[in-house]
Amino acid sequence: MPADKPESSDRTPPRSVPATPPTGENLLIGQRLVAAGHITAAQLELALLEQRRTNATLRQILVALRLVTPEVIAELLAKDALTDMVELRELLVPPEVLRLVPYPMARQYCAIPIARAQNTLTVALADPFDVVAIDTLHQATQLSIHVVTASDRDILNAIDRHYRNTSNIRQLIERIIDDEQRDPRPIRQTPAVKIEAGDEDAPVIQLVAEIIARAAAHGASDIHFEPDEKNLRIRTRIDGVMFVDVLLPKSMQSLVTTRLKILGDMDVAETRLTQDGRATVYVDRRQINLRISSLPNRYGENLVVRLLEAEREVPSLLKLGFSTQVRQGLLNAMGRPHGVVIMTGPTGSGKSTTQYAALTEIDTSNLSVFTLEDPIEYTLPGVSQTQVREDIGLTFSNCLRTLLRQDPDVILVGETRDTETAQLMVRAALTGHLVITTLHTNDAAGAIPRLLDMGVEPYLLPASLIAVLGQRLIRAACPECRMEVPNPETAIASLGVTPPTDLPLRLWRVNGCENCRQSGYRGRLGIYELMLVDERFHDPIIRRSGAPEYLRLAREHGMTTMLEDGVRKSVEGRTTLEEVLRIVGPAF
Repeated sequence: MPADKPESSDRTPPRSVPATPPTGENLLIGQRLVAAGHITAAQLELALLEQRRTNATLRQILVALRLVTPEVIAELLAKDALTDMVELRELLVPPEVLRLVPYPMARQYCAIPIARAQNTLTVALADPFDVVAIDTLHQATQLSIHVVTASDRDILNAIDRHYRNTSNIRQLIERIIDDEQRDPRPIRQTPAVKIEAGDEDAPVIQLVAEIIARAAAHGASDIHFEPDEKNLRIRTRIDGVMFVDVLLPKSMQSLVTTRLKILGDMDVAETRLTQDGRATVYVDRRQINLRISSLPNRYGENLVVRLLEAEREVPSLLKLGFSTQVRQGLLNAMGRPHGVVIMTGPTGSGKSTTQYAALTEIDTSNLSVFTLEDPIEYTLPGVSQTQVREDIGLTFSNCLRTLLRQDPDVILVGETRDTETAQLMVRAALTGHLVITTLHTNDAAGAIPRLLDMGVEPYLLPASLIAVLGQRLIRAACPECRMEVPNPETAIASLGVTPPTDLPLRLWRVNGCENCRQSGYRGRLGIYELMLVDERFHDPIIRRSGAPEYLRLAREHGMTTMLEDGVRKSVEGRTTLEEVLRIVGPAF
């Protein structure tokens, strides 16, 4: 039955939204996406056919087919409805505001309250044109409703995160200790099958799930389970920095370790050898892929869990922190018909993300694009992606050898690890393919000596190598608590770095606040250096010169170093000079 119309005059009406877009064109969402250039008419027709087959909403079909992202649809609706877009991923809703809208109502209308100011309640809606939802919220709260817009995915995640009724870690620890006191047998003798076959509400299962959920909610990339003499220390890596999360009693070490190994399909009985496992869990409706690694140490097994969000969106190069000059230089290199483009840096420096971001910014519609990855971190529409599995012999080198018979134009090799892969990669570039790969070196100039050490012939490298990108990740300064440093000239002079001359000299420091968990930093961005290889590099490569010679040639050609890029970002207020020097060190 349709909802009753609110009686007028003596009640505050809900915030009204236009029944049609302000342009006057009463277009369906699909037609508006076509008009905005987000999808083609043919893609819309395909989505409509799928909609008739499944009876799902058109928005769900468009997202499921990866034709558009939920954010694109939300932004279009927000523009048409003249509402603001909001970011919910790091938003914390006060409990008193959350209680105004019951959980079933929030789920039914895909709506979440986020703030209250006197008699006005701000509510994030996936569909700002849903007047039934707006009227229902108004009647339930007796407040004027101010509508803002967010994607349905972000709203559902926020609903699950805020309304979720899970036990906290302290309560779970107390339950496990109580169980241990009731059963005098040592916990370490508890059979693994009992944990595996037990109820999903078992305290140890809830405890591990809660630790993973907390880490994912805080944006952690890794969780470290580190056994000590008297306890099990759990730390998380957030924005590249380790934080202590919780200390567990030593008696719980075996239970937690066993649960993690079962989760990763690892051998529970084997504690003397290293093992690797994989698992998939869901946190706030997000699919999280886990890579679990165990290493025996003096006090047990040290386990590290890498968290990879399965449905992450590939960021743009500019969002990653690329300057316009470096971005354009990289895209020009990747626009070449053949050759090798390398991303370098240590583990965890964002090399794979840069690969994906660069690949999405080149026109692949008329190209045959293949990737070899371990693991597949992002899903790329229109790209053939292969998961490398070295445990069964599906290695980078074996896949690359076969891939050359698949008629590729562009090949993305997740990592060049061995001599065979390096040699095959160079030969592929010399036979008309564009190869994009990563290499573990400290800087861009170090890539050439590394490839020569791996067995690539010096006479092959100058004709195949196009560009090398060196990069690091640094923490971004929290915009809420950063403060300008007085007398920046003194700080610059004492550190021996040269600031950019085209910007006013300003430096910042951070204090820490609730928004950044008192760290002073929130999120990360990259600092980069792009070395373009030309004919001047030929003779030094043949002579097997060291990295300083290639750095000198690149600097003559106008390359800015990672340190210089970091100093520029600190002057712009995006980070601090101390953070830049922590990552790349002072100039020599």
